[in-house]
Amino acid sequence: MASTTNTGIGLFARAFTVEGVDPNDPTAQLPPDASTKGVYLNIPMWEGPSVCIGKSDLLEIWVLEPGAGLETLFYSNAFPVPVTIPARFHLPAQYLQREGEISLRYRVILGDNGNEDTALPQRFTLKRQVPTNLAKPVFPSATLWGYFNCCSVPRMWDEVKVRVPAQPGRFSEDDECILDWEGFYTLNGVRAIPGTAGRFVKKLTKQDADSPIGFDFVLGADKFERYIAPMGKIEVKTDGKAGTTGSAKVSYALYRGGTALGKSDVGCPKFDRVVSGEIFHCDREHDTCKK
Repeated sequence: MASTTNTGIGLFARAFTVEGVDPNDPTAQLPPDASTKGVYLNIPMWEGPSVCIGKSDLLEIWVLEPGAGLETLFYSNAFPVPVTIPARFHLPAQYLQREGEISLRYRVILGDNGNEDTALPQRFTLKRQVPTNLAKPVFPSATLWGYFNCCSVPRMWDEVKVRVPAQPGRFSEDDECILDWEGFYTLNGVRAIPGTAGRFVKKLTKQDADSPIGFDFVLGADKFERYIAPMGKIEVKTDGKAGTTGSAKVSYALYRGGTALGKSDVGCPKFDRVVSGEIFHCDREHDTCKK
């Protein structure tokens, strides 16, 4: 094949750049907002553009999305003589919804002689930015001040319920909702407790999606020792004093067909297992509220 001149068909049109991509990044990661705003390609003016009045050079830009088997032509435009091109070309966000490796290339077809010149594909990494557009989770069994305590009903060692509030039009049957949970030694979500991070997946039924109150994740008795009990244990603070406070950071994300549609703000329930005047914490063995 020939070079990039208009004397033949070439495969080595000049490389382009994508705005916001660090040239020193070996993974060529696209900007964080690419999945919501798209990206701009800077394609250099090709060598030997057409000069015959009435002729046009055709520019085509192709994208191969992560996991796709075929390229998609997302831009095609003819530039008449005298040929001038825009400073940049927009790749819409609709082509940037799948995480992984994405490939881009362009092709020029000269109007004077029909010769083609195609750029080698350039590969980039896409990490999709998930918008925070879902309601914060709530905790039906907590107090008005957001506490789970020894007298919560149901007891925290039996069940802690996390509710995703109803949001009409947001959920559909077979969507996946993924809940992230992590415990902390303090009441304000500071100083994570090792081993308390967990992720729970729920595939939505039609009843879940259409519910007027939302749907629940339930951390049952089998989850207590790992995810909840550590928040009531003694921690020696940096000032040498002991503390018994605890909280969790809880959020969820919504997926449809493997694509993240949104995530929630973080909810922060508090846990109080201190029994006044006692050296033990309330649990199944020490249920101080049992009648």
